[in-house]
Amino acid sequence: LLKAKFAEDDHTLTFTIPIHDPLPPQYFVRVVSDRWLGCETTLPISFRHLILPEKYPPHTELLDLQPLPVSALGEYASLYEPLFMHFNPIQTLTFAALYSTDDNVLIGAPTGSGKTICAEFAILRLMQHSPGARAVYI
Repeated sequence: LLKAKFAEDDHTLTFTIPIHDPLPPQYFVRVVSDRWLGCETTLPISFRHLILPEKYPPHTELLDLQPLPVSALGEYASLYEPLFMHFNPIQTLTFAALYSTDDNVLIGAPTGSGKTICAEFAILRLMQHSPGARAVYI
């Protein structure tokens, strides 16, 4: 707040504060102006009905699936058949979402686990359904 004419307007402060175990019943947030004397307020933030997400959300377990044959790509199978005959477990698990749907997918896996081929599944779907479209892979 830099001008007196805005003194009566509502102001929104957005900030992040840590919450430690054990969870206290409430926090007090004190806002003090560095420009105006005596301009301060203290607000209690109750944690009584606070719902927090899990601390460490579980990762998706790698399902024990049969390796998907390269022939599942149909007309594009010839791109991979000289290299291998089956996709690895991560590629097998993500294939349906990437090649058969337009859903958003986030794949977090180690280097060398086949994520590039997973991206190619989505690009092949794009080429199949929108031949004139363009894709950028980063």
